Amino acid sequence: MKKKTFGLVAVGAIILLSLGAWAYSSISRSQQAAQTANGDSEIAVVEAKPGNISVKVESPAMVEAFRQLELRSRISGTVVETAEIGDRKSADEVLLRFDGTEQRQQLKIAELDLQQAEVDLRQAQTSRKKTAEELAEKESLFASGSLSLSQIEAARNALDESELAVDAARIKLERSRLNLEMAQENLENTVLRAPFDGVVLRTNVSTGDLVGTGTVLMSFADLSKLRLSAEVDEYDIGKLQLGLPVLITADALGEESLRTRLERISPAAEVINNISIFSVSAVIPSGDGALRPGMSADMSIIVSDDSGLLVPSRAVSSVRGRFYLDVYENEEIVTKRVTVGADDGNNLVVTEGLNEGELVVVPQIEGFSLSGTAAAAGGTSILPINFPGSGGSR
Repeated sequence: MKKKTFGLVAVGAIILLSLGAWAYSSISRSQQAAQTANGDSEIAVVEAKPGNISVKVESPAMVEAFRQLELRSRISGTVVETAEIGDRKSADEVLLRFDGTEQRQQLKIAELDLQQAEVDLRQAQTSRKKTAEELAEKESLFASGSLSLSQIEAARNALDESELAVDAARIKLERSRLNLEMAQENLENTVLRAPFDGVVLRTNVSTGDLVGTGTVLMSFADLSKLRLSAEVDEYDIGKLQLGLPVLITADALGEESLRTRLERISPAAEVINNISIFSVSAVIPSGDGALRPGMSADMSIIVSDDSGLLVPSRAVSSVRGRFYLDVYENEEIVTKRVTVGADDGNNLVVTEGLNEGELVVVPQIEGFSLSGTAAAAGGTSILPINFPGSGGSR
């Protein structure tokens, strides 16, 4: 703690104090005194009173489903059954069916093709074995001089051709297996199933419709929770981090508010009208259905929320991450080191180092008048206090 006393010197004198390894200038926090008629100096003080400051980033929000998918057709076909808007389905329950007659036929053909390919491979393998045995016999005869060179070369060429036939049969078999898998998948795709527990939000087709591959069939959503998405500009995004408390209010909720935490912050900005905008979101339980996808709400992200003694922000200065303010006591200005909390730009919370009721010195700024000043933090007025100066008496 440092004290400053005032003798018969000019009001504008600068007092320089040193503590340990750091230097601290008191110019910004000492009195910027106004001269009264009798020559005394005045300083402005504010009484430290308990209060709370909550610093928030606020933005309109849009209510969305926690998860939502646009389900598309993977085949072409005729719709024979479909769910209706509002239907609730558990995971793997049927949402829509196509007429699967063609797909069943294709599957049967693929099964027969696979059987034929397996037979063809066995035949090729048998032929190769026979050709190899014939070549071995002819090579024996050729060694004894009973066969000509052209005859043995013809036998060797026949074996090469049988090897190629076996390779071709294997390729045909693999292709038949792939065709069978595709046919099975196409038949499975004649039935559209729910990817998770959810609700049908919208349907785009009806029974009897002929649709092509890639057609959007319906919108399906998980409404067990709701996601609220909002936009934050580049000025405020630096204040946010995942897990911060979030307060949700909406007309549909009346006087009620919902509390949750910040769940997502977009890693990159989207530039809109030359302004960098980041998207953020929070998740809440669906509750009683007061909030529904497509509705609007207000999101307040609480950056800091502290209780303590409120003082004007400009009464506190910092040096190397430490905070200080001046208090007026026993006709002296005393410097105190304090711990601070939330700061809304006008007032801040002092959590340690200051007692309730102490008079905090508020540095004056250019054009500031002590007369008629507005109330400071917690409704405490900034008051001028005379202290002895040159050429006057108390």
